[in-house]
Amino acid sequence: MLKKKIGIIALILIITIALALPVVRAVDETATPTAEDTTQTADNTTTEATTTQAEEDATANQNATTTEENFKQHDVYLTGNDITIDYIVDGNLFVMAKNVTINSQIGGDAFIFADTVTIGEQGYVFSNLFTVAKTVNVQGVVYDLYSLTDTTNITGYIYRDIKVSSNNLNMFGTIGRNAFVNCNDIKFSQDTEVTNESQTVATQGIINGNLEYTAKNEMSVPESVVTGEIKYTPSNSGNTNNVQSYLISLGTIIATAILVWLICLWLAPKFVKKAELITKKNILPEIGLGILTPIVLIIVSVILILLGITASFGLLVLSLAFMLIAISTSIFIIAINNLICNKLKIEKTIGNFGMLIVTAAVLWVIGLIPYLGTIVGIIAVIVGLGIIAYNLIKKEKKQEEKIEK
Repeated sequence: MLKKKIGIIALILIITIALALPVVRAVDETATPTAEDTTQTADNTTTEATTTQAEEDATANQNATTTEENFKQHDVYLTGNDITIDYIVDGNLFVMAKNVTINSQIGGDAFIFADTVTIGEQGYVFSNLFTVAKTVNVQGVVYDLYSLTDTTNITGYIYRDIKVSSNNLNMFGTIGRNAFVNCNDIKFSQDTEVTNESQTVATQGIINGNLEYTAKNEMSVPESVVTGEIKYTPSNSGNTNNVQSYLISLGTIIATAILVWLICLWLAPKFVKKAELITKKNILPEIGLGILTPIVLIIVSVILILLGITASFGLLVLSLAFMLIAISTSIFIIAINNLICNKLKIEKTIGNFGMLIVTAAVLWVIGLIPYLGTIVGIIAVIVGLGIIAYNLIKKEKKQEEKIEK
């Protein structure tokens, strides 16, 4: 009996130990984490998540910076000595520098004033190129070219028309439509280059439309160069569209704008700072006043002159009307300049002065465009007169309100 009990107890002990050993080994391998282990794991997870988030933010910032460096989704204004544009501009480009090189795409118009302007082989101006420079080199693609230069070299492609006033035009590329040129000399082929002992290569320009040129002497134009008609106008036939006259015209509009700006800055500094273009609030009054002001002044002056007694006063009113018309374009330029300076946050007087010169020059270049230039000129006169009249009336109303109070 005792042996039986001892045997049963021994069997129970063996079974218990056999069952206990695997359980102990399993606990060692998948031990329940302690509070310290849990905290450490959480810290590691948080650190990894923070590091990952920081890396993602840094990558995003780097990508954003790279995108901003390679792609400008707005108008670009640049000044300097040597400027190279190797990023895409989805807007208009305004540059004043010594040497300008474009090796990328310009989505809008390009206004460039420089000593040398180069549109590289990778350069593409999707709209108009307006430039005043000593030398212009077009190796890439330009939609329309308007230039006032000493030397113009075209080895690339002009999609539509060129309107060029230049001493020397080297036409070695392709003009998609017409060429309107005022120059002293035009070359249509480069010097031959010997590629081997039996073969030479010469690059020849092509105009796929009409060629109208003004020069002192008629030039010999190869038949294969111009697809359309060739029209020659002697430069001594009363046509004064030459480089010198263009420079005088440009200097006149800039000098007049600067002089009016300085006089206004001296006599009415608040007007210079607050003169702005028409807005939604005063668009109709300014346009209306711009149209009515010269008409009213001229009618009043004529009536005063016809009365005889007040003729001298009538001449004074007439002179005032012409004076306002003469400075209206400059007032329009000042208003545009204020708008640009406010947008670019240019507050210093010297900055306003420099941008005023650029604004006047850009408006002058736009004035060279057929039809569009005439329309812009009329708008400039009307809006300029409207700004003057609107501000005078506004000032008088304020004074009357002060007197009433």
